[in-house]
Amino acid sequence: MVKTDIIRQLTDYFQREGIRQAVILTDENVNRHYAGYFTALQELCAMDKIVIPAGEKSKSIETAASIWNNFVDKQYDRNIFLLNFGGGMVCDLGGFVASTYKRGIRFANCPTTLLAMIDAAVGGKTGVNLHHLKNAVGTFYFPEIQLSADVSLLETLPQEELLSGFGELVKYALIGSVELFQELFQAKKLPVIKQEYVDFCVKFKQEVVEKDPKDQVFRHILNFGHTFGHAIESYASEIGKPVAHGVAVAQGLYYESLLSYKLGHLPQEEWFQIAEFLKKHFHIITLSTDILEKLTNFMLNDKKNRNGMINFTLLERIGHATPDFQISSFDTLGVCDMPSITHNP
Repeated sequence: MVKTDIIRQLTDYFQREGIRQAVILTDENVNRHYAGYFTALQELCAMDKIVIPAGEKSKSIETAASIWNNFVDKQYDRNIFLLNFGGGMVCDLGGFVASTYKRGIRFANCPTTLLAMIDAAVGGKTGVNLHHLKNAVGTFYFPEIQLSADVSLLETLPQEELLSGFGELVKYALIGSVELFQELFQAKKLPVIKQEYVDFCVKFKQEVVEKDPKDQVFRHILNFGHTFGHAIESYASEIGKPVAHGVAVAQGLYYESLLSYKLGHLPQEEWFQIAEFLKKHFHIITLSTDILEKLTNFMLNDKKNRNGMINFTLLERIGHATPDFQISSFDTLGVCDMPSITHNP
């Protein structure tokens, strides 16, 4: 039923805007399962398709350049419409391509993973990675239409990919809904796919983005778990043992909740509950002094930083986060004292 909704949304838009040429950007895995997903649109306009290798390595300036070259070779003008059909990598990369080709073309995201449905496909952030740094190059550029999430597309995903999506979903619960967190906490096994979970996350993020579309202050609450999470993701990639984005974020949620507790913001009983939940469902990396030093180096290059200080969002309680706490350095986590910290509201 939701696929029908997506096709109807695109059909109405293409007819209203007079779209005559569209390009589908997807990866090899999605194309293998859903090659004919948009066949009905071929009656409305010429449809081309670009299929790129699956995986985070494709989220690069080199892949973006290959797509730009493809567009130039085919003499596409600014009336071309780009449809990003895939997970977070495809949505981020495709949005970046759309925002930069001929200074901007129209696009939409049709996410195929839980992670993309609740995060990458919503909010207007685009980007590619650079030298193991997540989203080091990117833009703010919003899709022309926000397509419905087709949760039936999740049926072909492996459990580890669904669990990665739940890393982001848990973030939304921790910063926005104590009721959702308690429901997840009571679940015997994750992941559990529910349309209502997706709907809550999309609605929550859209409301945050509407208040702060260019990520000035308020939108920073969405970064909870991501300062450590991105550093863990970059470190894992550097040592040749990559981890899924949402799994890295879950580990970031653990350590940034610990940071919140150690600094006197998060009540002890809530920290214990969060720690119990995350350890139950996710592998949490053990931070030696050496690993923490390497993570700190990645964090010092984080795009959220200000004036050489590492920027964190802290949890005040389950369901409520406060952005923009800066840390200059720290030695260890867990058993040693936390660093001095400042808050810039």
